[in-house]
Amino acid sequence: MHFQLSFLFIGCAAAALVPQLGSRRNSGPDEASGVVCPVIFEGRIPIDATLQWFDTNSSVYDPNWTKGQNISWSSILLFPNTILAPFDESSRHKPFEVTIDDRSIFKGRRSPPETYIRRAGLIMPGDKNGDRADAADNGTVTYHWSVHQNLEKPLNFSHEYMNVWHERADFTGNQFTFVGGLVLPFNGGNGIDTKEEREKWRIQNSDKKFIFETPILFDQWQNFAVQVDHTKGTLKVFYSAGAAPLQLVTEATPNNNTGLGQLQVGILKKPTDTTNIDLNGYQGPIPFQGEGQIYGGVFVETSTDGCVSTYGYDS
Repeated sequence: MHFQLSFLFIGCAAAALVPQLGSRRNSGPDEASGVVCPVIFEGRIPIDATLQWFDTNSSVYDPNWTKGQNISWSSILLFPNTILAPFDESSRHKPFEVTIDDRSIFKGRRSPPETYIRRAGLIMPGDKNGDRADAADNGTVTYHWSVHQNLEKPLNFSHEYMNVWHERADFTGNQFTFVGGLVLPFNGGNGIDTKEEREKWRIQNSDKKFIFETPILFDQWQNFAVQVDHTKGTLKVFYSAGAAPLQLVTEATPNNNTGLGQLQVGILKKPTDTTNIDLNGYQGPIPFQGEGQIYGGVFVETSTDGCVSTYGYDS
């Protein structure tokens, strides 16, 4: 099922999908604002963190993965001057920005450099891969993130961007993907190059089908949550703009949630003029820290008991 966001949908259909929220501040165990469900993985940045902190094992993200060769996270990340995301607490957290440039060519342990891709993807160290299944690989789990655009370091939306994704442990695909820009036809795009097509955020399921899409906003936060039910084999998507509370914007849709794996948060810019992103395509030059995606409110919570954090701290 494919949902196109509109004011009518938010006002009527979305409300019909979430009667369980009622007048509660969250669909969790209490009516408090902010994060009310048990957090499995914490991706929010402490207010006193330095860029060099990301290069250490004290960081909430793995200091080694996934980035260009022989460069540090402190030379990739920035602390932008922007308002807080709804799920960042003013006394504890601050937003961060992932950037890419010509250095952003990743090489895996046993694979050649990804010459045609520009990539910087943060991984939470507790989020294990392979047979080291973790708490997020069982029950019902909700993945949260917010994005804000930096007009001084704009993404080139004539390309496809994969900015948040949960990749299977065997690297054969993703359980869900958050994409922007002009999606390549073999990745689910329609091959039509228009401003409207380029400037959309989309959530894809395991089959690369769009289950939700909304226009990219350039002047405020956009807040997303994807709920993965490992027991029922379904996905749900929540969305809001600005400081508004998250609303359920899809029904529970069937999905292949098997395969374990890890969440990545950042930027993966795919080439244009390509038939296989690993083998060919075009990437124009990107100056040092030339493209950026601002993030906030990144965390993973358990929702097995029906709990979902929907209201930010200032909602």
